[in-house]
Amino acid sequence: MNEKKKSTKSDKLLNLIMCVIVIAVLAVAVYATYGKLSENIKDKAIQSGQAEATVEYLAKQSGMTVEDYLSQYGLSVGDTITEDTTETDMLDNMTLENYLKYNGDEQTADEVLEGVGLKDKATKDTLWKDFMPMVPTVSIIGEESFNQIKEQMNLGDEVTPDMPYGEFEKVLQDAQQKKADENNAAETGESGDDAEPTEAPAE
Repeated sequence: MNEKKKSTKSDKLLNLIMCVIVIAVLAVAVYATYGKLSENIKDKAIQSGQAEATVEYLAKQSGMTVEDYLSQYGLSVGDTITEDTTETDMLDNMTLENYLKYNGDEQTADEVLEGVGLKDKATKDTLWKDFMPMVPTVSIIGEESFNQIKEQMNLGDEVTPDMPYGEFEKVLQDAQQKKADENNAAETGESGDDAEPTEAPAE
C-alpha cells in the first residue's frame, strides 16, 4: 500500500504564501473595480447636474493632474483644497485675479476694482470669498432686480442699492425667515396671545 506523502514544513509555508498572494490579488482586483465604479458614478452624477463638479473632475476634464490644474490658479492641495473640493469652494479660495483668469474674463482685477468702487478696500490678491461680500449689491444683481426684490420682500429704506452684497444677503435671509414664520403661523392658525384659553372641564 502506498503511503501518502507527508507535508513538510516547506510545503505548508509555500501553500500559505500562495494563499496570501491569491487573497492579495483578489483584494486589489476588487478595490480597483470598486474604485472605477465609484468614480464612474460620481462622474455621471456631476454630468447630470445631480452633484457639483470637484477639483478632481475638473482636472480630469482638462487632461491634467490635480496638482497642475490647481497650480495654474495659484492653488495647491492642502487642508483647504483637496481633490474632492467642489468647484464653488475652489473658486472661493482663488484670488480676484485668478478668479477672472478661470472665467476667461478680459477685464483686469484693477479694472474690476475700479468699476465697483473698491480700489481702496481690496486688491487683485483678495480672495474671491472676501471680495464678493464687499461689492455693492447693484453691481451684482442690477438695479431692476434689486427694486423687485426690495418690493417683494417689503424691505425698509435702509436697504439701498449700494449696500455691500454680504449685508444685503443677511437682510434678505432674515426677511425670508420672517415671511416663512408668518406663513407657518397663518397655516396652523396660531396667533399667540389671541388664542382662546382652553376651558377646564366641569367637575
